[in-house]
Amino acid sequence: MQRKRISTGLGRTALTMIELLVVISIIGVMMALLLPAVQASRESARQTKCINNLKQIGLAIHNFESQRKELPPSRNYDHFTSWAFLILPHLEQTALPDQWDAQLKYYYQSDTARLTQIPFYYCPSRRDANVISTAGDDIVSPYESSDHVPGTVSDYACSAGHGPPGIWNWIHSNGAFIMGDGVTDPPTVPAGNFPPPQARLVTWKSRTTFASITDGTSNTIFVGEKHVRPSGQGISPEDGAIYNGDHPANFSRCGGPGYPLARFPTDRFETNFGSYHVGGVNFVFGDGSVRTLNTHISTDVLGKLTNRNDHEVVTDP
Repeated sequence: MQRKRISTGLGRTALTMIELLVVISIIGVMMALLLPAVQASRESARQTKCINNLKQIGLAIHNFESQRKELPPSRNYDHFTSWAFLILPHLEQTALPDQWDAQLKYYYQSDTARLTQIPFYYCPSRRDANVISTAGDDIVSPYESSDHVPGTVSDYACSAGHGPPGIWNWIHSNGAFIMGDGVTDPPTVPAGNFPPPQARLVTWKSRTTFASITDGTSNTIFVGEKHVRPSGQGISPEDGAIYNGDHPANFSRCGGPGYPLARFPTDRFETNFGSYHVGGVNFVFGDGSVRTLNTHISTDVLGKLTNRNDHEVVTDP
């Protein structure tokens, strides 16, 4: 028995219901096959953008060093500002630093200075460049307190090396970027401790230079993607204001024994490196090169890459 086709009145017949279902099924299969390829292509583009961001950051760090003959500190002094703000003039962001009073603590800066977004500081695999901190950016001091003071955040952090808590984020850290040597008025007593209320930063200098990187710039991590859980976005210390020099986990990360790379976005770390890419984390090294490290890299090898002067050279991480 022949299947009856319905006439369209245009000199040809329409598809039968069975044929229509077959066509729809074929289209569905083709879309299912193409979707992973489209997603992979988009992620590849996002990965490329992330790598380019780090290349620009690495170039800005080199320009900073060329001008000052020292590397950026992780923060120029406690309560003041971080490396991410200090290199802005070398990221073609010359207007924003003019809005910042270099002698004042982060908490007393203008909204423009604290909240202006910098696209280079965001990885598109994680989020768009339109995020400010929502909690936790309040002053840590036995002498004064403050409400939360929001600021722009970032998906990148400097390498503070690794070591016991309280060491990695201080003047004895073994990373390439550590806390600067500052002089405040009134003076901070003892030096390097909590600055007094209303203290102004008179002068500061970095504690590291290229000469400090005795393991070689090509073997030392400068900046990498910082691990931030989806539930921790915008919350200090996990993901607070990137310019806030009061909270080390806002702007710096550790890597080494006890500080593995996060393998998944939901890993419960606050001070480790990690990304939203699959299986890898991007880093810019001291020579300006950008490399992607596998999330399964051993912590011993990672520690050799974050430590600036342990005389342990890694030839092929």
